[in-house]
Amino acid sequence: MSAVTFVTVQTTLPARDDQHTDLLRKVAQRDQELYDYGRNGYRLTSTVTVTGTELVTVIDTLTKEES
Repeated sequence: MSAVTFVTVQTTLPARDDQHTDLLRKVAQRDQELYDYGRNGYRLTSTVTVTGTELVTVIDTLTKEES
């Protein structure tokens, strides 16, 4: 029987256009974190985006099957 491990990665991004530099930095950090999990056997299972007036929150769920 195999076990499944779940991990969530939460990224908060600015929603305003005048914070472009901060947005790019945070997106790059998210990309790197997802890449690192992928290299360790995790697969992206779902992504949920919650949009607010000043922030956008991205919640990624990753899974890894272990036997």
